[in-house]
Amino acid sequence: MKNIFIATCLFMLLMPTAYSAGLKVGVVKLNKVWADSPQATAIDSAMKERFDGKKKELDAMQNELKTMQDNYKRNELVMTEDKLNEMRSDMSKKYQQFKQNEAVLAQEVNTMRSQELASLEQTTRGIVEKIAKDDKYDLILNDGVLYNTDALDISDKVLAGLKKVFKKK
Repeated sequence: MKNIFIATCLFMLLMPTAYSAGLKVGVVKLNKVWADSPQATAIDSAMKERFDGKKKELDAMQNELKTMQDNYKRNELVMTEDKLNEMRSDMSKKYQQFKQNEAVLAQEVNTMRSQELASLEQTTRGIVEKIAKDDKYDLILNDGVLYNTDALDISDKVLAGLKKVFKKK
């Protein structure tokens, strides 16, 4: 946050000089671009396809644990202490297994999402560089800008580039 503030202040101080020198500046709203890109939709679909089965397994385990807890509460007054201990032990093991599976799934999801987003970021960076060179921009900023006019916003161009790249694949 401190770096963004410093960069913004520096930019604002240099802005009058930059305009008089004919500096061409653009702004890309990466969050908007990525949210609207077909790559993001494809990433979400791939993630759902890959992890939906594991998520359903976790849901089934959670439902089984709930059933075990309900059964325990319903029968704890009529069962022997040995049987209650056995049920508590089973629930504890099941809960530990559930938590372990949940952690593994979360790690797998985070790893895949990070890899996919890194690829999207690299593709976006290439498109931004191409637009900058083709349209002769001197400076392109991203979401760290506090204010910009719509004339500086090249997000739609970047999104169009991402869609073009996506169609080629």
